[in-house]
Amino acid sequence: MIRLPEEVLFFARIAAFGLIVGAVYWFLAYEPAGTVMLLGFGVASAVASAILWLRSREAEPTGDGWPIGRDPGRIPAPAFAPLSIGVGAGIVALGLALGPLLVVIGLAIAITGARSWLAAAMREADPSVVGDEPNDADIGRT
Repeated sequence: MIRLPEEVLFFARIAAFGLIVGAVYWFLAYEPAGTVMLLGFGVASAVASAILWLRSREAEPTGDGWPIGRDPGRIPAPAFAPLSIGVGAGIVALGLALGPLLVVIGLAIAITGARSWLAAAMREADPSVVGDEPNDADIGRT
């Protein structure tokens, strides 16, 4: 029996869900926009599953537990910066309809989140930081 990586199966299940729900939605509602979006979601997930499956066939199994048999290298630390950018963008969108004060507040939140995210990415890419412990050269940078 062929054992597929969990990533391939995950996207395959999402694809099946999107295609089945899209077909059922069409027969229940006869609404083209929602049907196209659901079916497109299913097709896009099927394409992602196929790409991952093809990549998994090319990768040599290492048995080290990494997805698709490859060590991903340094993994970014979790942060709230992407969430603050999204919240800021949402407030900007509301401000376009409700008034310029919300646009200014939303831009301030989004820019603060973007600066935080950029600073964290630059810190993580810094070669003077080895592993999770900062070196003496990293002291004073936050």
